[in-house]
Amino acid sequence: MDTFFSKNSFPIDELTRLYNREVILNYMEYLIENRTPFTIALLDIDNFKYINDSYGHIAGDKILCEVAERVNKLIGENGVVGRFGGDEFIVILKNVIEYDKLWNICHNLLVKMREVEIPNFSGLYVTVTIGLSRFPENEKESEKLMIMADKALYRGKTKGRNCFIIYLPEKHANIVLKNEKEKQLSSMYLHSVVFSHLTQSTDLKTGITNLFNFLSSYFMIDHICIQTEDQLLFQTIHILSKNKTFARIPNQLIRSNINKTIDIFYVNDIKPLVQSSKIDLYNMLQEQEITSTCYADISYCGNSFGFIRIDMTGLPDSFRIWQHTEMDIFMTTAKMIATILHFTGQNLSEL
Repeated sequence: MDTFFSKNSFPIDELTRLYNREVILNYMEYLIENRTPFTIALLDIDNFKYINDSYGHIAGDKILCEVAERVNKLIGENGVVGRFGGDEFIVILKNVIEYDKLWNICHNLLVKMREVEIPNFSGLYVTVTIGLSRFPENEKESEKLMIMADKALYRGKTKGRNCFIIYLPEKHANIVLKNEKEKQLSSMYLHSVVFSHLTQSTDLKTGITNLFNFLSSYFMIDHICIQTEDQLLFQTIHILSKNKTFARIPNQLIRSNINKTIDIFYVNDIKPLVQSSKIDLYNMLQEQEITSTCYADISYCGNSFGFIRIDMTGLPDSFRIWQHTEMDIFMTTAKMIATILHFTGQNLSEL
């Protein structure tokens, strides 16, 4: 037991039975005053609003308790866990600042978190996103350390959630955190960007190319292209993509899985494809080191021109949780391209 906690009695969060926000912040100040190295880990439950909306607030509270218990158990003697507010938790890892050790702790936490189905909620698995900053390596003031951890957490969310980001100034210092109003405006802005590129460019080829470059950068997408019956067109491959060479996936394998209501097929994690007997699709994705994929049908009035294909690559245990806002933009882009092709009589392969 850390001296700070053994000599004092502190209030705890009534719901989760973890230390509350004030206790953890005081503990951080204690470590800073004693020049004790530590890491802050901000942990956020992915899509918790959706869970609350789908299962109700009583269920949401039970899930918060389940996550709190599980995180506390997995962190064990490596650190102290507190509830920071809402669906966000904070972990202080005393004397743990080595990159490799942090990587191992967080990787194990992510894997173990998503292995266990939440009791009494059949089919519900919970994932988390984690942002980390380190004292004294990143900063020597608690407030600034919190901002850095929050930036890392924000970066993890924009990357696709279900991941952890260790703050590095060269990568994350320029991140600008957004409030709720700004997030809503971002959705409007993204739709405006789609329409602007596709309708105001000198030609459709230029518009698609510039739009795909933008989407790849904005959403941190490893690979985005248009897949036709025999080609991959307008390929944009992110510099951080594990795989740099992508091959076609037979269109019939995709078309048979398309959701006819929204004209989209997506897979957060390719492993369940095996359980659903989609072995051919699983093998082709695995060969290209694709861990998550999304296809939006470029169709108009029953005529399909191909798919917008979006891929994420990485280690087998890593995958991206596609957000509704992202898929909304992919679908809008696909429908806009299909509409233009239909009314102009253009052909993708001839652009």
